[in-house]
Amino acid sequence: MSRNLPFSHRSISQIVASVLLLIVFGCVTAWSQATEKARPLLEFEGNKVFSKQELLATADKCLDRAFEGAHKYTSEQLDYCLHKVTQLMWTRGYLQAKLKTSRVEETADRQRVVLAVSEGPLYRVGEMKIEGARVFSPEQVRDTIGLKTGDVANGQAISEGLFERLKTSYGKFGYIQYTADIQPTFHVEENTSEGVADFDITIDEGAQFKIRSIKFAGGDEQLRQYLRQQLLLLREGDVFVEDLLRESVKRINDTRLYDPIDVDKDVDYRTDEEAALLDLTIRLKKTGASAASR
Repeated sequence: MSRNLPFSHRSISQIVASVLLLIVFGCVTAWSQATEKARPLLEFEGNKVFSKQELLATADKCLDRAFEGAHKYTSEQLDYCLHKVTQLMWTRGYLQAKLKTSRVEETADRQRVVLAVSEGPLYRVGEMKIEGARVFSPEQVRDTIGLKTGDVANGQAISEGLFERLKTSYGKFGYIQYTADIQPTFHVEENTSEGVADFDITIDEGAQFKIRSIKFAGGDEQLRQYLRQQLLLLREGDVFVEDLLRESVKRINDTRLYDPIDVDKDVDYRTDEEAALLDLTIRLKKTGASAASR
């Protein structure tokens, strides 16, 4: 079976990582009840560890980007920025931190949104169990995550280690469909401010993909042959390495023979999962200057 390869957009992996941690740690951000209006006024209550100034600064930084050049907002934009506030607490080990809308007050020109903060206990890393890894040892996986027993359980470090750095490492060996699942178990005694989080991490490496074909779409045959022979660092039969594809595309772009190629937009990936083979098609388009000189 052939299908579009889902791994090529790095932004997708970043979204997936955030969503997985949201599910794993059970953190719920607050949804605004509002329709589009002027930028809301945010207030936090119930926080003890994190100051109101720190929480508001994180929210404001995100809102500044979301509202740059705009005078209205959507509830989705606000919710995203509140999610960034929750992520701040995750990075400090407060893996069960939550935000909940306490009340929304309407004024003539904007909303006042009061958010109840539930920080929960500070968690430190307990046992980190790794299953399913063959290419890399459990020790190498833990080193990639970068946390050891007793460290503050930084949720962002766990996410980036599993879903970005380790994914990249597997990609260098042709394991382009690598995925990981993480299940935490929280241990905390009653009336204590700290606890321990054990992590069961299951890795699905998938198959190691090799290149079946590399094709060019567009351009003329003579130049396509030149690009294939002189600039491509990948060949049919090779294990697919994304870094080599990106370097090949950079070399092609450096010739300025064609419009700049975007690896994430101008390269089509088709996989034959049963055979673990990959077909690549690089789309070429003549630059205006090159086309005029022909």
